[in-house]
Amino acid sequence: MWTFRIAVVIAALTAAIPVAAQQTTPVVDTRAAYDAAFEETLRKPADPPTLLRYAELAVQVGDLEGAISALERLLLIDSDQPKIKLELGVLYYRLASYEAARSYLESARASSRASPETKERAKQFLKEVDSKSGKSQFSGDLLFGIGYSTNANTGPAGAIQSFGATVVPTPTVSGRPDFNVIGAGTIRHRYDLGRQDNGALESDLGFYGARQFQVSEANVYLLDFTTGPRTSPFEDGWLNDMTVKPFFTGRYVSVNSLPSYWAWGAGMEAATPLGPQINSALTVFGRRREFLNNPDAPTNNQSSGNEAVAVLDFRVALTKYMTLSLNGALTRYIAEVASESYLEFGFGGAMQVRFADPLGINGRTWSVTASASTAQAAYDAADITVNPFIARSQFDINLGFVLLVPLSDSLTLVGQTNYTQRTASLTNYAYEAFTTLVGIGWRF
Repeated sequence: MWTFRIAVVIAALTAAIPVAAQQTTPVVDTRAAYDAAFEETLRKPADPPTLLRYAELAVQVGDLEGAISALERLLLIDSDQPKIKLELGVLYYRLASYEAARSYLESARASSRASPETKERAKQFLKEVDSKSGKSQFSGDLLFGIGYSTNANTGPAGAIQSFGATVVPTPTVSGRPDFNVIGAGTIRHRYDLGRQDNGALESDLGFYGARQFQVSEANVYLLDFTTGPRTSPFEDGWLNDMTVKPFFTGRYVSVNSLPSYWAWGAGMEAATPLGPQINSALTVFGRRREFLNNPDAPTNNQSSGNEAVAVLDFRVALTKYMTLSLNGALTRYIAEVASESYLEFGFGGAMQVRFADPLGINGRTWSVTASASTAQAAYDAADITVNPFIARSQFDINLGFVLLVPLSDSLTLVGQTNYTQRTASLTNYAYEAFTTLVGIGWRF
């Protein structure tokens, strides 16, 4: 009789779970109901209607782990519930925990109590799991949008800096505003090496392109490629969770549709958790940059040289809805001429806050990220063609704000604003710019 009652409750309530993320629900009411449902599970930890109600609301507010916990507690009451196992498989799939997803989906499909519809949905998601969990896996993020800058010529600077603290660019500072069309993204490939430590060959291709409406000399295109094996070399001890990745890297930059420079090098990344809520990563690499002469920069090759870079990152999960990121970087660049050689150091931080849909559009979790960073660079010698008595130095301040509004599991509306201010010992290198961007992001 008890099993029958559970089955009836499950049939009535689990139908809402798969589509909960698409429902339009008053957000304040949803959050309050979610909090109340959580408290109710503490009072009734083995009550099926209470657990299912909490799971449904947890999905609506984006707490997939909470929903999983509630549904798995239901299986402790009755282990043969194919619809529950189906929903657990879907939730684990959304969290990219593919082996756990496969286990629940296969169990749901094999159950004699599963309906034809449940078996068919389990079969469809198993195909998706297979495509994601094979030895060779592709994923990525793409962004397309329209932007505006009060100083379009700082576009190359912003583009290059956004792909790593490795360049101190020298934009033509004219203060000319302009709109632009922007495309950016990262395509990732992971090949499972079949090792017990889950070692894999990881490759990333990043690209950025900005084409101005009027200030064509600010058009910029950038390609970045990195590849290397990631392994966990320490089986025991306090470093057993550390991963290391030696890698090769390459870069190409074009400004005003003319080649600016090529770069290639190698380095090492080491990442490890420092606690249950803190992750850290240290990246060091060396790289050769070969600048190319072109009609816009006939002496560009004098900037060619070698660089050494060290970057330290920390990521702290302050709460379930707030994440703090901190980073510091040090770059030493030695060019063919002393006036193009420099030492740069910088640090920054970002705070991401996730919250329930405030407009009741689709009940998905939105996020805002506020960031601030500084960078200071000092050049080795004065450039006699600019000022023979004063060596160049500069100090940058960057402030940013990003709003992400998920439209579906793969599409996101992106809004971004940035403010950059550079002060310099030579005024012709100083500038400030305010930029905005509205676009659509696609994750696959």
